Amino acid sequence: MAGGRIVVIGRALKPFGVRGEFKVLPYTESSYAFERSSILIFDDVPYRVRNIRSYKGTVVVSLEGVNSPEAAAKLRGKLVKTTEKNLPPKEEDEYYWFELIGMKVRTLDGLDLGVVTEIIATGANDVLCMQGPRGEVLLPIIDEVIVDVDLQGGTVMVDPLEGLIPDA
Repeated sequence: MAGGRIVVIGRALKPFGVRGEFKVLPYTESSYAFERSSILIFDDVPYRVRNIRSYKGTVVVSLEGVNSPEAAAKLRGKLVKTTEKNLPPKEEDEYYWFELIGMKVRTLDGLDLGVVTEIIATGANDVLCMQGPRGEVLLPIIDEVIVDVDLQGGTVMVDPLEGLIPDA
């Protein structure tokens, strides 16, 4: 698909109304990526977008070919994807979540914590999940902990708060 790599921007929730619309929990800070997407992808199947609107912290989506609550319910729980070109432009020192997945994580004193496996939105601050020699480690994505993100080098440097690293 033209427009760069495919990226996850949300997860489909329950049907909304009787015309096949459904709610999506956005994994983005704004609805920008949804509004710019003429196609949304579910399980590698592209759907043409009819309408997108924000509603109480969610995005309500209407797709061509999804015309009933029953059809919308079949998409429930699926990841919502678009192409990278639909994402908002980044500021300097900003990064997209998908860029962090698979990156190596090291502490300032050289301790290898493994690789980033996922990022969890908690409402307060997001959490960086990594798997490595110390098992699963969870770190808050806050300025005091995330010291540097080197996208080209594929590394995240962290300064974990005391007690966050097992056996450290």
